[in-house]
Amino acid sequence: MTTRLNGRILVAEDNKVLGDVLRFNLERSGFQVTLARSGDAAAKLVANETYDLLITDVEMPGMSGVDLCRFVRVDIGNSDLPIAICSARGLELDDQALKAKYGVAEIIFKPFSVRDLVALASRLLSPADAPKTQPFPFPIGK
Repeated sequence: MTTRLNGRILVAEDNKVLGDVLRFNLERSGFQVTLARSGDAAAKLVANETYDLLITDVEMPGMSGVDLCRFVRVDIGNSDLPIAICSARGLELDDQALKAKYGVAEIIFKPFSVRDLVALASRLLSPADAPKTQPFPFPIGK
């Protein structure tokens, strides 16, 4: 498994401690990480910058992670950006619907191992792996 050392990851996580831990471990693994503390901040960043992966929490101030996925796929029409969701909501989240509707590549539930998240990022950014996103049931665009 090959990690792209220049892979740019946007992490949207409002929990300060978890956000800092994720950023530290992803950077230590060679990724360039931008941390957004709210869904709104992440939306502004992803609309104006280029990232190779978006990792988002579900419940955040301003804009939820689900709304952020919709923003990425529908509002700005980015169908190529792999998205991983981290959630504490477990059974409350319809992971199959999120994968089908917004092309979410992976959903992991808290608590999770940071090592597993780094491995997930490496896998999603590896060009040798399967397609990064799933086909959408609707046309993307405005």
